[in-house]
Amino acid sequence: MIQQDEQAHPSIGYSSYCQVDELIENARKTGRLDGITFGQKRDPCDTFYRKVKTMFDPVLPAGPTTSNIGVTIRPTVPSELERARDLGVTTDGRPLMIASTDNHSTKLLDAATLEPLGVVTQQNLHPALKGPMSGAHAARDSKTGDVFNYNLEFGAIITYRVFRASPTGKIDILAEISGLDIRGAYIHSISLTENFVILCIWPAYFGASGIPILWKRNILEAISPFDDKAKATWLVIDRRHSRGVVRKFKSEAFFCFHTTNAWEEQQGSDPDSVDIICELVQFKNTDILHRFYYENMVSDSPNVSSFKKSHAESTRPTLARYKLGGVPLRKRTAGLASSSTATSIMKISSSGDLPCINPRFATRPHRFVWSVLDRGKSSFMDGLGKTDTRDGSCVVWEKTNHTPSEPIFVPAPDAEREDEGVILTTVFDGDNGSTYLLCLNAIDMTELGRADVGKPVGFGFHGVHIPGA
Repeated sequence: MIQQDEQAHPSIGYSSYCQVDELIENARKTGRLDGITFGQKRDPCDTFYRKVKTMFDPVLPAGPTTSNIGVTIRPTVPSELERARDLGVTTDGRPLMIASTDNHSTKLLDAATLEPLGVVTQQNLHPALKGPMSGAHAARDSKTGDVFNYNLEFGAIITYRVFRASPTGKIDILAEISGLDIRGAYIHSISLTENFVILCIWPAYFGASGIPILWKRNILEAISPFDDKAKATWLVIDRRHSRGVVRKFKSEAFFCFHTTNAWEEQQGSDPDSVDIICELVQFKNTDILHRFYYENMVSDSPNVSSFKKSHAESTRPTLARYKLGGVPLRKRTAGLASSSTATSIMKISSSGDLPCINPRFATRPHRFVWSVLDRGKSSFMDGLGKTDTRDGSCVVWEKTNHTPSEPIFVPAPDAEREDEGVILTTVFDGDNGSTYLLCLNAIDMTELGRADVGKPVGFGFHGVHIPGA
């Protein structure tokens, strides 16, 4: 956490808090990291006989210092606070934040100290949300305060439940989705418009209805080989009038971590019909997942150069837009009975991943996207880019041997332009081994200032800017 002191002479302070002390200590003692992870490779014999071995091995209870939850950070919603108190978590009126990951659990944090306070599952919020998987990036409506996500339940019948958590504390199941062409997939984020939630099921399918997760003990190895002949399935869910799934679309196969934005456009003379434009960062297949194995990412690993060379094309991100045409605003429809085609209307290959936009343009048409670049100049990230979606151009900030993290856009208080504001990012200086907070002019990507931390800061994929009072 980095805070600016609001004095006449501004200063930057840095604080951190290890979220999994007990988990790390257990790993030190046993030489093993138990539980299901995203991509930790395991001994097949160890995982296959785990059912027997757990009779003799102590299992750590799920708690704030043993649950490795920390991919994204967001504000809390009242229902999470209520359930946390029900589970015995003491908040004492402190400012709080939520850390999420790609499963059904969230961790409550003290926003000032970053101390982990407790863990809440989606089933704690609503009994129907009993599946183990969810999106790390919940979608939030800044106007209403509503938070949207999905819950994925495995079994003989795969079921997605798309839900809303409102500021009143109420949890609403907006749609329960299953069917012959509905398969369980690794979905990191969803899209949101003024009237709809869009869940895109790209073919990053879990094998055998998710059962391999139990034996492989990691998400990555439980995903089946990518089928480029499959189709991505787009599901449009009503968030206003309790209609559930109102339209289904199909498109070419791709994989995606991050959506950037979505909005509605009125088309023709029918006031009840809109087109939905969805923008996201897509990849040709799921090879990018294997890019994040330790052996394919650390600079002194012999695998890095060979992996990057052999997977250069498939791990290159593309900023893409799809049009979902003719979605009814209020009319009742057949839902999943039939599907239309999601039309590709934009592809820009010079962009990167970990994208952000001006948050004031969420659910509205936007022009600019800021992202982190991986152009093969290092073993990890090697620059930041500002992409103009009108002409496909990209303005780049880069410095040799410096590795930036996710850019965060902070709008200027009285901004008139979409790109009027600053970009904040933490950058690791590979020459001296320390990290600094970098502030860039979002218009031209020139440096406005930096604050050296004086030591390396652990690389986190996602952050959040929380304005002061």
